[in-house]
Amino acid sequence: MLPQTGTLVVLALLVMLGIAAVWLSISILCRGKLYHRLKPEARPRRWVLFFLLSLFLVFIIWFPIWMTWPHALISRVLTLLFGVSFAVVGLTFRWLAPLVDAFIKRKSWPLR
Repeated sequence: MLPQTGTLVVLALLVMLGIAAVWLSISILCRGKLYHRLKPEARPRRWVLFFLLSLFLVFIIWFPIWMTWPHALISRVLTLLFGVSFAVVGLTFRWLAPLVDAFIKRKSWPLR
């Protein structure tokens, strides 16, 4: 019974961590109290938070289906979707960040 209880505790802690991360990101994106407490140079870029939240959403949809039905067609399609979105976000962070910043500045949208 102890290993099952430990698994549930770890799972509950991960769920709480995910909820806290989403709440924090949405609070910053909506320019709440936390956003105004941060120094302007310490605020994260809004497009980075948007990409991370979208990747987290795809993960939340994909992971339970993949764990339940690993060989089903929907599981494989969602695995492909998760892999593509992970690659796009990773490539954007690594090589395309200056281009995205320049595009956002050109459109006069707030960067942070």
